[in-house]
Amino acid sequence: MPTTGTHSDGVAVVSYQVRRAGGAVLAARGADEPYYAASTVKLAVLVAAARGLEAGTLSLDQKVVSTDTFSSQVPGAPDYRIEPDDLDDGMPAPGTTMPLGDVLERMVVVSSNEATNMVIELVGLPATNRVLQDAGATSSVVGRKYSDLEAEARGATHRTTAADLAALMSAVVTGRLTGPEATSWTLELLGRQTDRQLTASVPDHVPHGSKSGWVDGIRHDVAFVGPPGPDALVVAVCTRGYAESDAEELLRAVGALALDLTGARER
Repeated sequence: MPTTGTHSDGVAVVSYQVRRAGGAVLAARGADEPYYAASTVKLAVLVAAARGLEAGTLSLDQKVVSTDTFSSQVPGAPDYRIEPDDLDDGMPAPGTTMPLGDVLERMVVVSSNEATNMVIELVGLPATNRVLQDAGATSSVVGRKYSDLEAEARGATHRTTAADLAALMSAVVTGRLTGPEATSWTLELLGRQTDRQLTASVPDHVPHGSKSGWVDGIRHDVAFVGPPGPDALVVAVCTRGYAESDAEELLRAVGALALDLTGARER
């Protein structure tokens, strides 16, 4: 069962898994507990795009049109705009052309929702969910584009578990999902994510990367630490029901503890 505690809004829950990317699980609790995935599954969107780059169906230089308005996947539903609180002020004005490489960077480095939707429209949800299946993240799903409230009302959601996030990151770090060049590119982007929680105490000289996610009452992160390969440390933590500051304190503490117990901080 996941660890639980009290919170002003009810019961707070935390689940985690600490493992080597090659497969050995070092610590876990409630790792199969399902959670709303928030932005953590953007990692699967990134890998789907990396596969497109490998196949030659996508190019980092190709021009795409910036937009914050998208078509719903619900037939007959009107187009919708990204919710105001989730808009990325760093994106060019709608209608402006930009390189796909810049879109992918916004999706990962600052977790831009409109950038993510633009990428999903290029790669498709089936290709994104195929990444999850190939990684062994079989309890996870990317069910819709972000802010598609009509689809959400009909049950389309983003779902994951700590075990699945760890499996996905492990598959990325070990190069099981893409070839060497695409894997290196993916890991370099993950290393530049600005919202560092699990990796907050990782020294700059130690290879690392992560993908976090958050909405009200939800705060997750999945990270790798150490040179890419089977010995890399992978940590995934999912929380529900904590105040944001408490959740971030918890994520950082688990990340630091995992580093200390495995010696990854000293590499």
